[in-house]
Amino acid sequence: MTLRLGLGVFGMQAVPQRPDHHVKLYRDLLEDADLAEALGFDSIWLSEHHFWFDGYCPADIAAAGAILGHTRRLGVGTAVMLLPMHSVEKVAADASTMSRLGEGRLSLGVALGYRDAEFDGFGVRRKDRGKLMDSMLPRLADACRDANPPVRLYVGVATAIAAERAGRLGLPLFADSTMTAAELRTMLDAYNQAAATAGVTPPAAHALQRDVFVTDDRERDWAALLPELRYMRRQYGGWSLPQEPAESVPDYLGRLEADIEAKLKNLILGDTAMVTARLREFESLGFDLIVCRSQFGNLPRDLLRRAIEGLGRVRAEVSM
Repeated sequence: MTLRLGLGVFGMQAVPQRPDHHVKLYRDLLEDADLAEALGFDSIWLSEHHFWFDGYCPADIAAAGAILGHTRRLGVGTAVMLLPMHSVEKVAADASTMSRLGEGRLSLGVALGYRDAEFDGFGVRRKDRGKLMDSMLPRLADACRDANPPVRLYVGVATAIAAERAGRLGLPLFADSTMTAAELRTMLDAYNQAAATAGVTPPAAHALQRDVFVTDDRERDWAALLPELRYMRRQYGGWSLPQEPAESVPDYLGRLEADIEAKLKNLILGDTAMVTARLREFESLGFDLIVCRSQFGNLPRDLLRRAIEGLGRVRAEVSM
């Protein structure tokens, strides 16, 4: 098994600390795709969310099309598309067309979604999301297999239940960046059991997202990254862990802070050798594609470029 590295994840957000114009942010995306292709990355990955003040990318397939038209070899993936908020027929048609235009370089990562505001905005009941995935995922899988060229389809997961859904269909996983090695093993066990029960042959390997930053000066870059990481994790934490009706504000903030601190521990921060060794550990679990998130919201351009170039050195190591 050859370990491939993807670069991620890009949401083109105009964060408060750097409120860039969105025209510039999408131009920056193409510049980053150029660099990723020049450094030999397998792929670049886009993220989707809706109804958020920073303009978080609401149309990842459209953005993917821009990259596919701008590059010649680089793969492009969605990490992840929120499938219950879309028409599966429209997603399938768009993906099939993009696959033809991009000569097979498009991959789709899809998942449930979790933000109440997004489900409300699309007129979908959040409690129906599991049933919707059960209905939509087999149809999308069939369409992706029938596309010419075929579209690689991954199922974004952060729980064993979601992994079991993918396992019943024999679809490869796209595991969330917040999962520990122990949680990943539990999830893979659930996946394999579900696949065996359904009588399907599971794929040889899966994909994983991980927060990664390559640096030769850990102290310097940790000081620069910490505010960015905390902002990003506070945003995602607030979305996935809303305040309970009877919960006081101090109790809620304490719970949110504890979640932020736990998620920060998953960051892989170090030099080329250290990062390479850590990624090899995940390869040994059965992941042949690791999408390295080095874009934490909207990093300063010089800091992000240094991170991408560092990951390029890691990519050269793991491809040997």
